[in-house]
Amino acid sequence: MEMMKIFVFNMKKYRKKRQISQMKLAEMLNTSTSYIGEIEISSRIPSMSMVERIAKALDVEPFRLFLDDKDRLGHENMLTADNYLEHLSSTERQDLAQRIITRISTGVEQVLQPENRA
Repeated sequence: MEMMKIFVFNMKKYRKKRQISQMKLAEMLNTSTSYIGEIEISSRIPSMSMVERIAKALDVEPFRLFLDDKDRLGHENMLTADNYLEHLSSTERQDLAQRIITRISTGVEQVLQPENRA
């Protein structure tokens, strides 16, 4: 899905979750209510500095405004990054940890090999 649509969906989601009106968000950002409205109907694209300000006002990490998650897609069984680990069994967590350790170890070994040194 288009990045702007994902951003707009998430901006609205976090704004509503925090019970912040467009007017209040505009005040928090020292901008106009119409500008916030234009962003939310995708007729204006905010600058990256504005995205950071919006994220701060909504008390969310900026990258979360660009995550394409299950709420927007409507897939009830799709897990988000926030709750993925919570749904793993103890055995699955151990397996995941082992795979991560193996990948890190392999990467470190490759970096430390003499032919890779400058």
